[in-house]
Amino acid sequence: MFCRNCGTQMGEDAKFCPRCGAPVSSPQQETFQDATQQDAAQQERIPQGDMSQGAPWQGNTQQAPVWPKKSRGGRKKVIIPVAVAAAVGVVGIGAFAIRGTYFFQSKFSSPGDHYRFVEQTYIEQCVADLEKDGDHSVDSLIMDIQIEEAGLAMLGITGYPEQSAADGLNDLEIRMQSGEEGDLSGASLGLYTSDGENLVSANAVVDQENRKMYIQVPELSQGYLMIDSETFDSMGGNAIGSLTASSPDNADLAAIISTYTDIFLDYAVDVERKDTVISADSVEQEAVVFDVSVGGTQFQDMLTEMLTAMQEDEALEECINYWGDYITFTESYQYGGYYTDEYSSGYSYEEFKNNLKQLTDEVASDDSFKTAELKMEVWVDSSGEIIGRNVTISDGAMTMPLFGYKIARNNGIYGFEFVFGDKEDAYGSYIQIAGGGVERNGIADGTFTLETDGQTVAEIEMSDYNIKSAEDGFLNGTFKLSTDTDPSLAGLALEITIGSYEGSLTESFSVLSNDVPVATLNVETSEESDYTPSLPDSTEIYNVMNEADMAAYSESMDLYALEERMRSNEFLDMLFDVYAYY
Repeated sequence: MFCRNCGTQMGEDAKFCPRCGAPVSSPQQETFQDATQQDAAQQERIPQGDMSQGAPWQGNTQQAPVWPKKSRGGRKKVIIPVAVAAAVGVVGIGAFAIRGTYFFQSKFSSPGDHYRFVEQTYIEQCVADLEKDGDHSVDSLIMDIQIEEAGLAMLGITGYPEQSAADGLNDLEIRMQSGEEGDLSGASLGLYTSDGENLVSANAVVDQENRKMYIQVPELSQGYLMIDSETFDSMGGNAIGSLTASSPDNADLAAIISTYTDIFLDYAVDVERKDTVISADSVEQEAVVFDVSVGGTQFQDMLTEMLTAMQEDEALEECINYWGDYITFTESYQYGGYYTDEYSSGYSYEEFKNNLKQLTDEVASDDSFKTAELKMEVWVDSSGEIIGRNVTISDGAMTMPLFGYKIARNNGIYGFEFVFGDKEDAYGSYIQIAGGGVERNGIADGTFTLETDGQTVAEIEMSDYNIKSAEDGFLNGTFKLSTDTDPSLAGLALEITIGSYEGSLTESFSVLSNDVPVATLNVETSEESDYTPSLPDSTEIYNVMNEADMAAYSESMDLYALEERMRSNEFLDMLFDVYAYY
């Protein structure tokens, strides 16, 4: 054998090279080297000197070393295993990357896993949209009414003195602003002219900490009417504070949706899948349909788990408390402006929770729920988007449709159907909206009919509906409603135009006669407000429950100045005259 360091021939039992002293590698330790490295090593082992005198070993009685030949297959022996390993890695990484994609789910997963992926993706998108939209508050509002030229003609007042009253109405605006500051909340509401002149206004401030309310009409009196704590509580004042301070937002709703859809998906394991064609308003589209069913003990267990979860759901608690306060507030005015236990609906969260616990126990122990079954058809397009859903529930003897919808698209044409209730039940009520139209460059137009109990009650024409902005949570478009069910309404229609943007909303409601505007109500709302509530700094505070205070407040009022101020508008001047006449 030869030394791998200098090429000197050695005995088979040699441990070290007799020439350079390099250790001899064992056959087990020898490895393949890259061809380029072998060439370099060989060049280093060739003795350097005067080649014209012959090689150093010429004349040596020892046999010249036989150098290992450069293997032409050496590079392949290295590259092929590495390439195979890389290919396996790429495939593995690719499979990991696409296992969450709709393509992978649709081609390689079971019907149950495929459906769960589609539904979970849809739910996550809905939740993301809700959280993105946030809590849209209305902190300022401007509203006005415009009598159009066609309206003046229909009223027969064009060119007559009454037209000046209509012009006065067109010049009026209602403006509202609200805000909060610490424990104070309040709002200002006023009647203005279009150039900003204030005719009459009211300012209300709620002091939640001390349970008091202050109201001022500055054009009538500089004094403040005060509602003391006892009266404040009897009028449902605590409910007012709760409504303004703890209103549920979209994050609460998103959390509720996630909680109960997750429970449903845990039980939705009985799933069948097949290719089909979905049809809506005569438009057809290829799709996949999932037949999902939850029945028997699974249905009973699912309901029990949902009802149990509701008892500890903090987001749901926020919503229940809010609506309980709303009912308290509305009932306080329904019964003469005072809220007492005698008229209370008892719609508190604790009572809701107790009723919920009782219902949970009944569902868990009632065997009749074991015969119930929830069935759902879910249509999905080639991109994994849900384009239809039909939900029914049965008790083993009777099946009751709950609701269903379908959306089919084909070459820019779309069809839409929505049904709430059972169309096939001759004795039942249902509501159906059906129709279709065209989609071009993200804008949709269409015509729909509103039907109930077998009769068409209205027709809806939609135009300039912005699909992309709707996906982002902002409604933009025009909708015209008309009906021929009443002959007296022939030719009339209500047209609603909506423009919503980040932090603001504009709406117009126009009455049309043969497509010509007669009168229009314009409403503009915004989340921005310049209003900041503050407690009155005036000593003129009058307790509404104190007879002497109310007499003093009456003395402070200047009714003549208020009437003169309002009569500067022709429309309000006419109203005063009508009031004085009667």
